Amino acid sequence: MSFITLLLYLICTFIRPQDWIPAFYGQQLILILAIATALFLVLERGLKKGAGFVKVPQNMLILGLLFAVLMSHVVHTYLGGMISAWSLFIVNVILFFIIANALNTERKFKFAIWFIVFLISLLAIQGIYQFNHGYGWAGQALTKSDDVGSDRINWVSIFNDPNDLALTFVIAVGILLAFIFGKTKWGNRLAGIALISVLFYGIYLTNSRGGMLALMATVLFYFVKRSKKFLLGAIIGVLLVAAIFAFGPSRMALLSSDEASAYNRIDLWYQGLQMLKSNLIFGVGFNMFQEDLPQTAHNSYVLAGAELGFIGLFFFVGLIYASFKALSLVQKNDEQLKTYAYGLQSSLIGFCSAAFFLSRTYIILPYVLFALSGALFYLVKQKNDKIIFKFSFIDVRNTALLSVGIMMFIYGVVKVGL
Repeated sequence: MSFITLLLYLICTFIRPQDWIPAFYGQQLILILAIATALFLVLERGLKKGAGFVKVPQNMLILGLLFAVLMSHVVHTYLGGMISAWSLFIVNVILFFIIANALNTERKFKFAIWFIVFLISLLAIQGIYQFNHGYGWAGQALTKSDDVGSDRINWVSIFNDPNDLALTFVIAVGILLAFIFGKTKWGNRLAGIALISVLFYGIYLTNSRGGMLALMATVLFYFVKRSKKFLLGAIIGVLLVAAIFAFGPSRMALLSSDEASAYNRIDLWYQGLQMLKSNLIFGVGFNMFQEDLPQTAHNSYVLAGAELGFIGLFFFVGLIYASFKALSLVQKNDEQLKTYAYGLQSSLIGFCSAAFFLSRTYIILPYVLFALSGALFYLVKQKNDKIIFKFSFIDVRNTALLSVGIMMFIYGVVKVGL
């Protein structure tokens, strides 16, 4: 039963009927379904002898990130901020645990992956309808373009920003690439071609520079990763990336570092680094970046460091690192499921790339990927108990070095840009 309520939960997360269908408007459907799924999971595990909850490195990392989110206000004795941070971020924690634990069989996992891609494709179809009619399924208007180019498609609630919608499409594209070009059934391949065509057009209509950059990174990574010859994969990936750039949205022409928005972004990165420097351990506080600034950081890593300190940055980067490593282990140890691992890894790279230009530290999309990565690794581990990944001292060291490296890279960009 937990699987059924999880699918309903995913519908409410992506399609958002509670935000635009009159019969459901204002109802706490996500909260109700999250609680129901959690209760069913507890009952199912309790009734089935020997059945436990999914144990993967991401579990402790996401709890560590939650701890950092709360402590970012505790250290500043801001009780109201801590309560607000709990209510906002706990949604991601719950989403992670119910997805990771409900997909406890290969059949459920495979169905859920395709179900998520289908839901995201529906959002792309909605966007095409909106572009042609001037309003979407929820009656929402197009987003006015802030520079050149046509108005941009959007959705409602957490997807009302075209950049978020584009990033959602990119995640689905990463998964579909693995089925179109990987070893799979022809039915899956044909379905993938149909859906990815819709998603490509949807990304184009969002007119999102961050979305297009994420798409380029996703495509390039997939072909380099999958090719037995690095050079061949790189050539194919670069050619496709060049095509994407050539036929991409009109706003792609505004990527020059000389434009005002690029300078403002670098200045915001500088301000974020100063926040991290002055509040090194736990940051200035969750959702406090804009307390004295007009805009957010425009960089998910800077935002994590500035608001949550190095502790929060470590756990956020750790979730990315652990998910990437877990998917690599799946690719090496399971021939049947490695296609899913390649797809999820490509999607993860797409998010990580966009994260350098968008403040998306707390949105649900990366946590969906973390959960799916954890669930997939657990399934493979159940079949082969020789696969071990416990986030050892080496992994802690690598995550810490990666976190420092990201900040140093951003610092270098800031020094050059300013």
